[in-house]
Amino acid sequence: MDAQFFNLNHPAFLQWLWALVPLALLFGLDLRRRQKAVALFVSKSLLDDVCPRRSIGRPIVRFVILCAGLASLILAAAQPRWDPRQIEMQQQGQNLLFCLDVSNSMRAHDVDPSRLEAAKAAIRSLVTQLPAGNQVGLMAYAGSAELKCPLTPNYSHFLSVLPDVTFNSVDQGGTNLGDAIHSAIRNVFGLEPSQAADDKKKAATQPSTELKAEQPDSHRNANVLVVLTDGESHEGDAREMAALAHRLGVGIYIIGLGTTAGAPIPIEVDGEMTMLKFKDQEVITKFDDASLRSIVADLPDRSGYLAAGASNVDLVDVYKNVIAKQGMQTKGVRVTVWQEKYQLFVGIGVVLVVVSTLIGEQRPVPRAGGVR
Repeated sequence: MDAQFFNLNHPAFLQWLWALVPLALLFGLDLRRRQKAVALFVSKSLLDDVCPRRSIGRPIVRFVILCAGLASLILAAAQPRWDPRQIEMQQQGQNLLFCLDVSNSMRAHDVDPSRLEAAKAAIRSLVTQLPAGNQVGLMAYAGSAELKCPLTPNYSHFLSVLPDVTFNSVDQGGTNLGDAIHSAIRNVFGLEPSQAADDKKKAATQPSTELKAEQPDSHRNANVLVVLTDGESHEGDAREMAALAHRLGVGIYIIGLGTTAGAPIPIEVDGEMTMLKFKDQEVITKFDDASLRSIVADLPDRSGYLAAGASNVDLVDVYKNVIAKQGMQTKGVRVTVWQEKYQLFVGIGVVLVVVSTLIGEQRPVPRAGGVR
């Protein structure tokens, strides 16, 4: 049957069909053993006279029916379904872009197991629990920014890309968050900085009370940028870019990782691990709380900053209590609904198993031809 019209909800259960193979082998060996045992006591020529009700075919038929019943029950467990129908549904969601710092300072182990791995674990935890209807994307940045996963509703694809983001994913040489935010605005959310300039000019001609009440439209308000960084050595105009994104309706949420005491930076040199040094002195990377806090300090809403420090980041809690309340984008999606048919195979399987138990190994006793 065409895959477009037939589907198994849990195809992994079909692996149990292989269990019928050793079952058949055991049945064959047992049948042969019993035949040899009978042959020890009764010759083949006298067998029909001694055992007139003996049947070779009935045990085989009974076993085949039993196997067919078990196969039907296994197929039912795989939940076969067909007759798909397309229905229109309204879904609400956000466009969540995770902006991940992969600069060398994120190698530090003051957060277990490292700043970068802790950030990736937090992202993974959120996406695995994220409700349907959202889109997720991933951008890595250090000296430059690079989109690793465009916005997609396919969470599984996103999670397959996440482990591959490493310190080698982009060019090193600084931590340019401003460039990453600008790239997110234009290349991911598809917004133009000129729009913000027009909005700002328009707002300047209105009374301040109206400006405070003004909110971006629902589509723009659904764009969210989640930055995970230690804040050290940020270059460029991150604060100005954050303000620009905010005027375009993009929510900015920054998660700070690391400790103010700092930690050395482990690196691999000629296959051996050592600590990054400058002028024979170990470089200590410190979490820059003040720098990160200042980026969103002047943004009135749809923004936030969390100094996670050395603790594991609970992005799920941040999403539920803060980000999810920012605003959703409502969009119509076509969903395929399948008609569940496993009940049919359950019924067939049960009937076949019951029938197999009613079939005896010997032929039934023939009825008498008349009354004596």
